[in-house]
Amino acid sequence: MAAVLAWLVVLPALGATDSTLFTMTLMFTSVAVAINWNLTGGFTGYVDFGHAVWFGLGAYATTILMSLQANSLGIGWPPIPAIVAGAVVAGVLAGLIGRATMRLRGPYFSIAMLGTFVAMREIVRTWGGLTGGGVGLTLPPYLNRQLFYYLELVLVVGLIALTWRLRRTRFGAALVAIREDELGAGTRGISTTRLKVAVFSFAGASTGLFGGLWAYQNTFVDPDIAFTEVRTIDAVMGTLLGGLGTVAGPVVGSVALYWLREVLWANLLDYHLVAQGVLLIVIVLLAPRGIVGAFDRRGTSLLRLWRRQPAAVPDAADGGADAHGAEHTSDAANDDVETRSTEHTSDAADGHAGADTSDRAPERTAAPVVLQGRGIVKRFGGLTAVDRVDIEVSGGEMVGLIGPNGSGKTTLFDCLSRVQSLDAGTIRLDGADISRLPPHRVARLGVSRTFQIIRVYRDLTVRENLELSIQWGRVGLRGLFSRTDGETRRRAERLMEFLLLAPLADEPAGTLSGGQRRLLEIGMALMSEPRLVLLDEATAGVNPSLVEDIKDRLRAVNSEQGVAFLLVEHNVQFVADLCDRVVVLDAGGKLAEGTPSQIMDDPAVIEAYFGAPGRERSDPRGEGNGAEQ
Repeated sequence: MAAVLAWLVVLPALGATDSTLFTMTLMFTSVAVAINWNLTGGFTGYVDFGHAVWFGLGAYATTILMSLQANSLGIGWPPIPAIVAGAVVAGVLAGLIGRATMRLRGPYFSIAMLGTFVAMREIVRTWGGLTGGGVGLTLPPYLNRQLFYYLELVLVVGLIALTWRLRRTRFGAALVAIREDELGAGTRGISTTRLKVAVFSFAGASTGLFGGLWAYQNTFVDPDIAFTEVRTIDAVMGTLLGGLGTVAGPVVGSVALYWLREVLWANLLDYHLVAQGVLLIVIVLLAPRGIVGAFDRRGTSLLRLWRRQPAAVPDAADGGADAHGAEHTSDAANDDVETRSTEHTSDAADGHAGADTSDRAPERTAAPVVLQGRGIVKRFGGLTAVDRVDIEVSGGEMVGLIGPNGSGKTTLFDCLSRVQSLDAGTIRLDGADISRLPPHRVARLGVSRTFQIIRVYRDLTVRENLELSIQWGRVGLRGLFSRTDGETRRRAERLMEFLLLAPLADEPAGTLSGGQRRLLEIGMALMSEPRLVLLDEATAGVNPSLVEDIKDRLRAVNSEQGVAFLLVEHNVQFVADLCDRVVVLDAGGKLAEGTPSQIMDDPAVIEAYFGAPGRERSDPRGEGNGAEQ
């Protein structure tokens, strides 16, 4: 790398012609556009098919400002201020448009940005009084090609260094978290919208800066050359060829693609674009991680990003409670772990029930109420998934939330963590109304959660997953752009030891078994030092040998750190062993509340689980002999 940079620095002194320097600056421009595209497409996972719109806006804004003097207005701007102003225009518009379009995901975002690109090009074409319309605008030629060459070289090297540094800060890590699991990142305190729009705006401004430089060098712009789809295609292809989501990938791929395109153009003049299209297909199918991505686990695949849909909301047809049960089974099977049901039952019957719960009394008066929900209602179309539910959890308390499939447990969790909006009711945290706060704000107030379907950042290591799950409300602007601090690293190390994950610290989370990933997700919930954890099916898809480990760790965290838990579980004995109080939901409403022993002997609860009373089925403890044959 140092040798290449040294060669680029001395190239003009080696007798390079103006034509060579002109070609090199065009290559620098291609590299810069690809790097900026990668910030959005590779780091955050938002595949932008209209990225060249910022290049065109920067080019036109620069040209209009510089050509005012040529239009006899006498107020034409010098080159440098005009180019900077063009970058600012592109960045501001990117921020405004990004705030609207980045609510979308997958192909919907890509199509929206492609539409933005086409619309902006037609606006420029028809606004002839300012932009020159289809005729375009002309600038006076610049004289010093060597100076321009060095200016672009410095800017490109600076952009590469900035990207490298950014990827190693909390900001860059948070962008990758958004790419891996945006919903999970939001519920762990990351302000996903702000970070997405910030990086999108920066990428737009940086691309607009190089658009202005290109316009000044080209001395002429019109809609067809400033707003050309080929520029976006080149950025996508260069990034894919080098390695999507890596720092060096866009640089390596864009340089290789630039010279390859020159060869194709020289030998296949009429078909060089066809050859580029075929090359793109080959890259996506045969080398999705690119040149650099093949050696860097941070690389990813365009198809994986583009096909990824927004995180699924609970299925209204199932009451929102267990909409993804089949996916649990598949997920567990892929990691060679056994699912729950009979294993959990036998586990409880074999003596893992723990302390006797028959005489246990609720202790919720021992501490002030942390979380309180009153009259919570959530509807999906004509189906009421949660129907006027009241629930509360006191400090240091462990409360179980159980009910048959489709009873609304997970939907209630989504409401409490603000993943879902409420149709009625209120939620209070330490007495303050949080009913309308976004998920990241609720997380920063001390509420963390896990999910029915395990949500970890699969392409990141165990250590990186934990270090990303900090209390983001304490980070601040300076901490956002710095590396992980020593205290965070030490806390992550302690949690890995506590959760038996230390030997796997540097393994990608996607390689762990289902039980290990569940432990990791619990660790991520605890990493932010929460006051309350919403724990959704901690034993789902987990090998029974790890169930006791999970139980022991939860009990230790509750007793030693005073963390309160609200647990959704199908393994009722697991709840009985841990919780002093149990709430039962059925058909979206609260059916019963009391101690575990009271709940297990409640005829209404037994009927809700197993149908009409009197049939010889196992009881909710999981200790019976099975259904009548």
